[in-house]
Amino acid sequence: MKGKSLFRILRPLALLTILPLCSCAIMNARYDKWNKSVTRTPEGILTFSQAQTYGEGKNALVLIHGFGDGPHVWKTLAPALAEKGYYVSAIRLPGWGEPLDVKRQIEIEDWENCIRNEIGHLRKDHPHVAVMAHSMGACISTVMAQAGTLNADALVLYAPMLEVSSERSPLFKTRTWYKIGSKILPRNMIIESVFPDHARVNAPRPKTERDPFTPKQIYDHLYTEMDRFEAQPAQSPLPVRLVLPGKDRVVSNERSQRWFNDLEAPDKILFIEEPAGHVLPLDVDVLAESDRLVVWLNKQGITP
Repeated sequence: MKGKSLFRILRPLALLTILPLCSCAIMNARYDKWNKSVTRTPEGILTFSQAQTYGEGKNALVLIHGFGDGPHVWKTLAPALAEKGYYVSAIRLPGWGEPLDVKRQIEIEDWENCIRNEIGHLRKDHPHVAVMAHSMGACISTVMAQAGTLNADALVLYAPMLEVSSERSPLFKTRTWYKIGSKILPRNMIIESVFPDHARVNAPRPKTERDPFTPKQIYDHLYTEMDRFEAQPAQSPLPVRLVLPGKDRVVSNERSQRWFNDLEAPDKILFIEEPAGHVLPLDVDVLAESDRLVVWLNKQGITP
């Protein structure tokens, strides 16, 4: 009887050990298969995820992508803004588009330094620099702005990841699943994004045009950054333009709207692109959005 009782006690512990190990093996195999389907530069960067610059304008715009993405998310909006007369730099945050061994070394400070360095570089030749950021990039930019460390002249946010939506989360809220996973999943676990782009106007991109495999610690960085946001007062020294989709299954529109309502800033404006989904830079009406941006940026003194 004692042996059976011991078995009942040890069985759940064995499952908690074996299942994550099996998951690691499966994810490694899926990553290897995906990795063979994409092409990389000699430096190891996904060919579609390289930083891009557009135009030759007097003033500059820095475009920052989101989680599991890259500069190519701006591939329609960036050229349109360059045609309006701006110099546009769509940057790639460190780690994204790179092999897993590089991603595993990335810290939040690497992303922040990349943003600050690009703005500082552009200021040498451009009197004014504005930041435009999507999703996770928008969360990082918001935290930096509210901390007074974003050395830009204006901030445009697209669907900022201030809180992850639980709409696609079974049984529990997404943060609860994150807490469970942080306890039971191995530190070196690769997590695959099982959801496609939440796009409502354009077709979702295939996984061969995204960066869907992420080490567990990058999720830790993501939730740390959202916690840092929650600990800050809603105050920005920069004018803020917030753009939200009509429906977002990735991040919480409601949290962004509450933040905007409380926000103290030199100037702020909210625009809702009703037909769009979370991937706003690809889902917006490019001509209309670029026109709206020029009007607002002009108001901030950031002329083409």
